[in-house]
Amino acid sequence: MEPIVTTIATLVFSKALEKGSEQLGEAISDKIGQLINLIRERFKQQGMEGALVQAENNPTEDNKKFFQQVLERQMRSDSEFAHKLKILMNELESNEQVHHIFFKGVNVKGDAEIGDVEQTATGGGSVTQEAFTEVEIGGNLKIGNFKQQG
Repeated sequence: MEPIVTTIATLVFSKALEKGSEQLGEAISDKIGQLINLIRERFKQQGMEGALVQAENNPTEDNKKFFQQVLERQMRSDSEFAHKLKILMNELESNEQVHHIFFKGVNVKGDAEIGDVEQTATGGGSVTQEAFTEVEIGGNLKIGNFKQQG
């Protein structure tokens, strides 16, 4: 079985199990939705939508394996469909997300001292940063140089 088929199946079933998960970034969640819709439409056109529905509703090993076999057959018989899937997979792989959090949800009752801090994200993905949120300080807080880069 082609590696891309296994990767797609993993995404489809993890998405089915985590519907509405806030752990997935919105862009990634949208791309996975596009991937599933593309597969659903193709399977529907070929009268094979039941393979996807059955695997989504009851993701047993047999159902997932059958889904993968149908997907691989569809990809081999239609190079345009396979190309669209590969494009979406490439977009998913390149959509890295980095979330920096520094000093969140901390309650310091006395004095605290933190040395120099630097957080740097590498790669071309999206970066969100938070610093000093939900912090309660009951004394003095001394922080060295603080730098976040994304």
